[in-house]
Amino acid sequence: MEGFGLEVRDVLEHTPDEVKPPSFPTPANQSTTGFPAPKKRVSAFKKQRQNNNTSMLPTPPAQYGPERPPAPKPEVSEKQRIAEENDALLNSLPPDQIMEEQRDLFKNLDPKLIQMLLRRANLDDSGPAKFDPSPEPSSSAKTTPVTTTTKPPKVTVEDVSENIPPPPSKKDPTKPKKTVTFDEDAAPPAPPANLIPVKKITTTDPNLVITPSNAPDEAHTFHTHYPQPPTVPDLDPEDPDFLEKMHSKFFPNLPADPSKLAWMAPIPTPGSAADKESPYYPGQDSLPVSALRFDFRGLLIPPRLSRQIPVTKGLHHHGEAPEAAGYTIPELARYARSEVPAQRCIAYQTLGRMLYRLGRGDWGKGEGGRVGEEDDLAFGLWRCFKENRVVESIEEEVQGEEGRGHRSCYAYATEALWLFEKGGWRERWRGM
Repeated sequence: MEGFGLEVRDVLEHTPDEVKPPSFPTPANQSTTGFPAPKKRVSAFKKQRQNNNTSMLPTPPAQYGPERPPAPKPEVSEKQRIAEENDALLNSLPPDQIMEEQRDLFKNLDPKLIQMLLRRANLDDSGPAKFDPSPEPSSSAKTTPVTTTTKPPKVTVEDVSENIPPPPSKKDPTKPKKTVTFDEDAAPPAPPANLIPVKKITTTDPNLVITPSNAPDEAHTFHTHYPQPPTVPDLDPEDPDFLEKMHSKFFPNLPADPSKLAWMAPIPTPGSAADKESPYYPGQDSLPVSALRFDFRGLLIPPRLSRQIPVTKGLHHHGEAPEAAGYTIPELARYARSEVPAQRCIAYQTLGRMLYRLGRGDWGKGEGGRVGEEDDLAFGLWRCFKENRVVESIEEEVQGEEGRGHRSCYAYATEALWLFEKGGWRERWRGM
């Protein structure tokens, strides 16, 4: 520290002065409501404008200093200059010439224009605008005579109010009102020969045409007819003709196709003629293999038992024989090729269980069948499986590209093929 000329000495403690006790700060402006008083805020634009105004104010002259030259005289506006020239010209004219010029103006100018100019004669610059309404001059006002002096007389409204004729009225009651008419609006010179007076006409024929020959006379009164749509009674779903009546009521102009509405038809009454036409009617002597019905576990449902199963089991559908529960092999084969994954899953699961029971021998050993005659039930079912290409549909689901397709369908199809191999039908009848 020697190089800088500094010397470090001992630290001395000073005796502190009287310490003031701390006090809670109080706001400058306390509000009686308990809320802070509002602050007056000035926008930045207003501050800049105030600064510009203060900077443009003239600075006062210094109290002591050299004298400044007097300020220049403000320039006279164009309006004031023209007014001074007009006053000087009027002052130079004699009174006789002024009166003559006034008479020429009153004679040549429009009375309305003169009246408007005279109204503005006594108004100064600080008065109301030129478009403000002003009261009409009173006819009882006193006229002030014009005196001949060296100074030209001052023209006022009262001077000429009696000499100016009143403006013409805007509305003249004697003048006819202009109207426009057309030839087609005018009444014909004579009524047509086939004109019939309007009567109240009542008729049920919408195509009736009133002519002078069948016109009603004065003694009869008729009511005018308006076409009404044919009234159709309310539809009853239990009615046997429900579909026909529904088509005639809502779609009378469209062609009828009963086959598309067959699923909406009510279930036939047991024992009726329509019930006996069902492909799964219990009273038949024989049934085709394609009409046999199975449940979701792959068990065969007899025709009589199919009518006793409640609809809550989920085995009823709008296919053939809607009154019978269960699914046939052709119906399950169609579901196996459906676009809906849930329908394919149910079809794969049910068909796999049926193929397992087929190979296990629940419906026979598969005797015959090579020639196609005297087949037992098992071989008849296998022929139905082959005709509907059931196994090919299942294999197509399994052989799909890896990572694509529905995973649940893939799992159910794999299970169906495993049950088919587990049952042993393919090993026993290879090549069939």
